[in-house]
Amino acid sequence: MSLKADLLKQFSLHPGEYLNGEQLAKQFSVSRAAVWKAVKALKKDGFEILSSSVLGYCASVRNDFLSAEVIQAVAPEITAPVHIFEEIDSTNNYARVLAAQNAVSGTLVLANSQTAGRGRQGHSFYSPRRSGLYFSMILRPENMKHIFRLTPAAAVSAADAIEELTGIRAGIKWVNDLFIEKKKIGGILTEAITDFETGKIESVIIGIGINIRETDFPDEIRNIAGTLNAGAVSRSALAAILRRNLMTNARHLDEDDIMNRYRDLSIVLNREITYSINNELQTGFVQDINSEGSLVLRDENGNTVILQSGEISIKNW
Repeated sequence: MSLKADLLKQFSLHPGEYLNGEQLAKQFSVSRAAVWKAVKALKKDGFEILSSSVLGYCASVRNDFLSAEVIQAVAPEITAPVHIFEEIDSTNNYARVLAAQNAVSGTLVLANSQTAGRGRQGHSFYSPRRSGLYFSMILRPENMKHIFRLTPAAAVSAADAIEELTGIRAGIKWVNDLFIEKKKIGGILTEAITDFETGKIESVIIGIGINIRETDFPDEIRNIAGTLNAGAVSRSALAAILRRNLMTNARHLDEDDIMNRYRDLSIVLNREITYSINNELQTGFVQDINSEGSLVLRDENGNTVILQSGEISIKNW
């Protein structure tokens, strides 16, 4: 990477923090004058960077616009295209269009807002302008044998990206929701695209929405929705780390580590829940999450129930 890209990565990972010019020069084996020239070039590109002869350089938190350049700088090992929209109906919808045009695995679609963001089972995902990360990525897994682990892998990838960038540990509510302090801060929608003639899965769209900044949620979700609210967070850096995690985990779906990590982050294990079977509300105790991502329950009669999909609620939470 160029020095400019190196600095862009550091500023994106540490927004609102002063970085010492001399330490930056040593880190990248360049002169302080070279650091100053690279910072000047970034300012010319539109990045707001404060300078202090004592403290060094500080990227303003107002820089948090989605940037393909920042995403590439934070995770340069992934070169797939990044498509960014100020507003779109749904990033997943556009990703499906790109997938049909043979877009490569890792192609990313981001937006500052969505007018028709979608969640599982027909639910909508509230996507106010510049308040969250609205992320969709195309994957073309080579091994379809463990494709059912993609949603758990996406949840783990998102939780790990949040923790890496902010130090905050998010929990996973089966099967696809991210929670912090009993509030939902994110959700995942996984959609497979199949070949009409063969019926085989050609690609998968992973859609992830994460609420980052405080916003005025609609009345119907105000009591359950929350935000990351971790101060200065670069959405571009979070997108880059999340894409990197997803690409890595998608290559290792056959390994036990994904499901072990998913269990470790679960907030439903060893909890009593309510769930529905044949439109009838049931109560059960979550004993395990099996290797296929299904809940292993003990129902009220002591019988074992395997829940493969559906909506659940945690009792006495």
